[in-house]
Amino acid sequence: MLRHLGAFLVRLVVSALVLWAAVGWVDPGNPYNTVGRAALVALFLSLASYLTLARFLWFLLLPWLLYAAIWLATVMGAYGIGFFSALLLAIALTLLSLLVSLVFGLRGL
Repeated sequence: MLRHLGAFLVRLVVSALVLWAAVGWVDPGNPYNTVGRAALVALFLSLASYLTLARFLWFLLLPWLLYAAIWLATVMGAYGIGFFSALLLAIALTLLSLLVSLVFGLRGL
């Protein structure tokens, strides 16, 4: 049980740091871009992915569309950025997540 909790906390910290870096990359000088806010947003989005069943019903389109709408609304509201900046943030998160996966050896090219 403690190993699972530890793995969840490590993943949450890494997700928060990647989100913090991506927001800093897309919108430098954003006053809302703090590590604490990134941790809360990452925790909320982690819970939302389970509640929308996007992790379990990945082959269905509706859970992913619902999660994408929640993700965009959360990021736009938490960081005060517009729709297109949120889409650019999604691209930055994808690139940074790939980089983190390569650095930690979780995935190869």
